[in-house]
Amino acid sequence: MTDTRAIKRFQPTSFGDVAYLEVGDPGKPPVLLVHGIPTSSYLWRHVLRFLQNDFHCYAPDLLGLGDSAVDPKADVFHMDAQAEMLEELMASLGHDSFSVVCHDQGGAAAQILAAGRPHKVDCLVLTDCVCYDNWPVPVVARFQHLVRLPVISELAMRAGLVDLFLRGTSRSALPRGVYDPAKMTAEAMEEYLRPLHESPASRGRFLAFLLAGSPRYTLAAAPGLRRFDRPTLVLWAADDRYISPSWGKKLAEEIPGTEGFELIPFCGHFWQEERPAEFTSRIGEFLARHAREPSPARSEDPALDRAG
Repeated sequence: MTDTRAIKRFQPTSFGDVAYLEVGDPGKPPVLLVHGIPTSSYLWRHVLRFLQNDFHCYAPDLLGLGDSAVDPKADVFHMDAQAEMLEELMASLGHDSFSVVCHDQGGAAAQILAAGRPHKVDCLVLTDCVCYDNWPVPVVARFQHLVRLPVISELAMRAGLVDLFLRGTSRSALPRGVYDPAKMTAEAMEEYLRPLHESPASRGRFLAFLLAGSPRYTLAAAPGLRRFDRPTLVLWAADDRYISPSWGKKLAEEIPGTEGFELIPFCGHFWQEERPAEFTSRIGEFLARHAREPSPARSEDPALDRAG
């Protein structure tokens, strides 16, 4: 397998310049991988390594997280806009339809696509994601409360309170997101939280994403999701402290196209850091059956490359 760390690209869209990782052969089926909060495309680095030989994979940074460049004052951080951005991004890269693998709040954007534009989604993999009215999860809701007032939020950033809240102790949000705390490394946490330390604009984008989180988007998508009959796999970490496997079971029961609901034991919410090989073997088998080959024509890619 080849190295997936080398390139992060930027694709111009109507929302701003969207940062993304791309690996695999353009002749292979396109697969879109969507992360949640407080992560970025970096979350998928191990998964990309396992999938890149058989699929053409794209892992973008959602608007407000990672390196996607967008005006922090723009009204583009809610999940309807995120779903529109993902659709536009993939179209600009030459794909009218694609398979989707999602996690956490990225699952809200994926559900909006599946419910409202099912012809765009060849098949769907839902993993440990928000749905219905189960979010913001308590830890994110507390974080929203902490930063609700702009003055307080900037002071919290400067005083390091956000770092303490997210990674400072074994009880912080990121370490609690894995079954084995050693699997959430200092290097990974540093990369996820890097945008909080780069500039006021990057902090503003992060906070805008955080405060835009609302269950109204998944509740609105639920009726369409109940009509989604494309192949679907629901795969969950059995020891997720943030989003109970019972939500995955509910999704599996209500989506007509669901082929299976599986639990991976001894694994927490951020399974990509803890059990990527086991999850990805299940995902790869599913995609091998259902992901569709790309159309022969692909638009010219104007993406700008950056060393990652």
